[in-house]
Amino acid sequence: MPFPSLAALLDPGPTAPALVVTPEHVGGPVAWTELRRAGALVELHDGAAVGVGSVVGPRHRALALAREVPARCVLGAATAAWVHTGLYDGVPAPAWPDGAPVELAYSPDTHRPAPRPGRVTRRAPGLARDTERLAGVPVTSRVRTAVDVACTAPQEAAVPVLVALARGGVDLRDAARLLDRRARVVGRPAAHRALSAARELLSG
Repeated sequence: MPFPSLAALLDPGPTAPALVVTPEHVGGPVAWTELRRAGALVELHDGAAVGVGSVVGPRHRALALAREVPARCVLGAATAAWVHTGLYDGVPAPAWPDGAPVELAYSPDTHRPAPRPGRVTRRAPGLARDTERLAGVPVTSRVRTAVDVACTAPQEAAVPVLVALARGGVDLRDAARLLDRRARVVGRPAAHRALSAARELLSG
């Protein structure tokens, strides 16, 4: 007996269809797994998928990671870069890579979240002004993400992300100024080199 279509399984109520499909949307984990096996769903992260052929953007990727974000934390650094650009480690990543830790940032005036395997947390000043919400999920803003990636990623991985962020509207000169306004930044010289290399590529 063939499975119902994905559209038929999704809640047909007055609200818009879910951006990300979880087992709860399609009748449970068995139906969700069968839809994946049948090629009707493309998984973005554990238990979160989109319908095949969907154009995936930042809101989909943010929602796919929503369950990884504890209270008072935001997605940051390489994880925020994936949300904004679809790149991980400088290359396209249609799904969150297996085994990659989810990077989170938390404000100095809050408690550090409890440690958990698969999660990296960093204390990060200025999050209140540098956070945006994508489909309700807190993520560092694109310019803050550019600064954090420039500071934490190797240049060969950072530059493609910085170029993608710039093509999406980030002014890398603003990112450099934000970097210089921050005190006690680890990796500031390397970050400036990455930002300069990205600007050179964009102007070439």
